[in-house]
Amino acid sequence: MSEKLRNSALIAVLLAVGIAVPARAQMAPGVRAQGLAGAFTGVADDASAVYWNPAGIAVGSLVSGVIDFGETTQLPGAAQIGPGTRDTTGMVAFSATALGFAYYHLATYTAGTAEPAGVGPDGREEVGRSVHAVVTGVIGVSLLQSLSEHIVVGVTPKWVRGGVRDGVSTERDINAALDSAAALEGPTSTKFDVDASVMMHANRFRFGVTGRNLTTPEFLVNGVDGAVVEIDRQVRIGGAWGSGWSGLSRVIVAVDGDVTTQQSATGDRRDLAAGVETWWLKHRIGVRGGARRSTVGESRSVFAGGVSAGVTAGLFVDAQLTRGRDDQRGWSVGARMAF
Repeated sequence: MSEKLRNSALIAVLLAVGIAVPARAQMAPGVRAQGLAGAFTGVADDASAVYWNPAGIAVGSLVSGVIDFGETTQLPGAAQIGPGTRDTTGMVAFSATALGFAYYHLATYTAGTAEPAGVGPDGREEVGRSVHAVVTGVIGVSLLQSLSEHIVVGVTPKWVRGGVRDGVSTERDINAALDSAAALEGPTSTKFDVDASVMMHANRFRFGVTGRNLTTPEFLVNGVDGAVVEIDRQVRIGGAWGSGWSGLSRVIVAVDGDVTTQQSATGDRRDLAAGVETWWLKHRIGVRGGARRSTVGESRSVFAGGVSAGVTAGLFVDAQLTRGRDDQRGWSVGARMAF
């Protein structure tokens, strides 16, 4: 069988039996939010609120800026022949009083289980993996309106530049296969989308609701005629308590939960998350931690922890690590200003 014909047949087989292309990354922007395991909808007090809860800008820092990036991987066992995923994210955001702006990048790369693909010229068995990439770059502008002393609504029109790529990798090593997924090329298109949110606050308590991807934009799958991937609508609620709100809090306790079920590379998820953040040395050192688990399907518990260090007044360096079941490992780092 010729190499070209063999690859064509392999693509058809792997697309039929390979893993589904996920419409949701398991990682989101915001180092503090990730350090709280995603329990941030009711906190949302820095510029990453453009993603987590735009209405939170009104009850957060007067001026805030965030820049961060990170990566999460979930790999199979030592044999390295099973499926794996890699999520990457990056964000640049700014907020002031009743306005927010952000650009953030979200990408999910998946590689299916290694399947026999024939024998190579050296006599060794070759393998093939279906590989996929869902990549989006988002520009969003958040606009806020107070409905009362205790209720703020926010809306974020978004321009989403995205593409879905599909292919086959002959790499046996899962990390190399995920690199192949990240290297896939294909056309992109731009869609209009919108997020909306509410933040209710009274004394030391906050409660937020966020709806993302309300227009459920769709992107064509490169190389598969007629196939599309829809970016799922997401609805999330969260509550938080801060010891010093409406000012700086030494202790913040937060709980978040998905209302909608989302597709991911590890199956359907509807997460419940909780986290705690504490500050020391006159708000120069912050420590946070949290956990989340899915309330549908397998629980797939994830644990997170992070730190913040004040460089100068109002300028912080943030970092976090995530560990979860099935060798899920994540990290993110960033810089943040808040005044």
